[in-house]
Amino acid sequence: MARYRQRGQDKRLMDIVSAEVVYHNDQESYRNVKVNDHATDKGMMELGGSRSTGEFASILLGLFSSNTDAQFRSGGTSSISGFNAQVYDFKVQQENSLWMVEAESQTLHPAYQGSVWVDPATARVLRIEIQAIGLPPDFPMNTVETAVDYSPVTIAGTPVLLPVHAETLGCGRDSPDCSHNIIDFRNYHEFKVDFKISGVDN
Repeated sequence: MARYRQRGQDKRLMDIVSAEVVYHNDQESYRNVKVNDHATDKGMMELGGSRSTGEFASILLGLFSSNTDAQFRSGGTSSISGFNAQVYDFKVQQENSLWMVEAESQTLHPAYQGSVWVDPATARVLRIEIQAIGLPPDFPMNTVETAVDYSPVTIAGTPVLLPVHAETLGCGRDSPDCSHNIIDFRNYHEFKVDFKISGVDN
């Protein structure tokens, strides 16, 4: 994750954060966090700066959760990554939001809206864009946006549709500066454990 400070079209690289993302039991977690290739004893969400969670899986799962009660409407068709996609616009109310956003010492689950690109042949998501709406006036940011792109990734000889790129943008309420994070997911692995329990005769 390359983290930039951006003002208008000008942006300056602040640091590069790397980590292993582990997805297990419908939860994503981060380990072996490094900043500028130096190990740190801090977790991903303990690092300084504005942060969001869920680009790997939680945002997409949260959108389609029955508890979220997202309201969808057709947004037409579009071409993306060589696919002809059906676009759906959506909106999620704040009381149903599972998307977590952090800035400084504040954390909230904002209402949000956006669009999702779906391959009509497979019903798989190719891209999702979301924007926070109705942020409270005491929240340090007045703009929070995230976009995630998905593409087939080969794991153990099998192509799997997974996130490959994401970008997040957060702009300060009383500042012309924005935080722009560019995230690339790579080096996918599937971990399996084979074990055998042998009986013991008494």
